Amino acid sequence: MIGCGIVAILGFGGCAGTVALLVGGVFALTRPVVDASEQFLTLVGEGKFADAYASTADGFRAQQDEASFAAAVKQLGLTDFASAFWNSRQIENQTGAAEGTVTTKDGGTRPVTVRLVREGGRWAVDGVRYGGVDLASIKVPPPVPSEAELERMASDALLGFNRAVRARDFTAFYATLSDLWKKQTTPEGVQKIFQEFIDKDIDIGGIASVKPQVTSTPTVNDKGVLLVAGHYPTRPARVRFELEYIHEPAGWKLMSVLVGVKEVASGD
Repeated sequence: MIGCGIVAILGFGGCAGTVALLVGGVFALTRPVVDASEQFLTLVGEGKFADAYASTADGFRAQQDEASFAAAVKQLGLTDFASAFWNSRQIENQTGAAEGTVTTKDGGTRPVTVRLVREGGRWAVDGVRYGGVDLASIKVPPPVPSEAELERMASDALLGFNRAVRARDFTAFYATLSDLWKKQTTPEGVQKIFQEFIDKDIDIGGIASVKPQVTSTPTVNDKGVLLVAGHYPTRPARVRFELEYIHEPAGWKLMSVLVGVKEVASGD
């Protein structure tokens, strides 16, 4: 007690200096977390979505592709970011967090928390809570691809299917399918579905030089499934198709394939 009293009375200034040094040390140690958080928010506020997306963690990007990310940050209002004041920051092992208040471009304020992980020698954003809402909870339906993209998707899928039939091996084709479909079957299982094409030696390779005709307006239903249906006006047999896709982090992926080949009458 005597020693403490002496320190409290005679060494007050020294204690204050020590406290200041400790606080300053903590701020210096956690500064990288704040810098990474501000960099991310600034990029989003400037509309540089590709750069902001690139600054996120691997686990974050595995759950959301760049297009969905851009749509989500717009919907959440993160594009209104002007500046931030941080009242809490922490680092624990390989994770960190910064919590504070964002000032928007119109002068409003909203609470923000940025979660980060240390990977690849940098602090990467792993999650954002803004205005009480988690960015990851914003589910924006992906837009229907353009006509040119739909034609490319159909040709890629059907030519890949044809290569599998000609090789009598669906391993490579199976690798291109959606994770949802792959969880339900195997390469051998997919081959079994289309064994008739192998047995009848059907070759639809001629579609490579023909533009597909999409016969219905592609839409994404309430389950997130994109249906693309149409045909290739090839001769002597017309190739019709119905392809179902589901949007995964890697983009649109096949979850169903229906292929039909029918001889075309001379007058058609």
